[in-house]
Amino acid sequence: TRKQAQTILDVTFPEYNGRKIALECAEKITFWDTNWGGGTRKQYKAIKHNGQVAQLPVPAPWVNPFEGTTFDMQPGLAIVTHSIFCGKDCGITITMHPADMPQWLN
Repeated sequence: TRKQAQTILDVTFPEYNGRKIALECAEKITFWDTNWGGGTRKQYKAIKHNGQVAQLPVPAPWVNPFEGTTFDMQPGLAIVTHSIFCGKDCGITITMHPADMPQWLN
């Protein structure tokens, strides 16, 4: 629910006021659509359990080393993705390592 995700949203995408929020469990995540292309873009931010946040830098498309890169998820770290597809806001996805999921299933 939004109430459960609010703390994460407040520090990663505080400007997001939509209702589409998903939680997924994964051991790996691949970064796609990091640059605008055809009205499509994904913004990625990482948050540790201690609240420390980092944003995936978005260099120019022709020198983007992150596009298509697969990252091994670590316990204690969540990747928060804001997706826009063809100009339509598709919401927020919070990706966590399977070891962190039990705390969200209450």
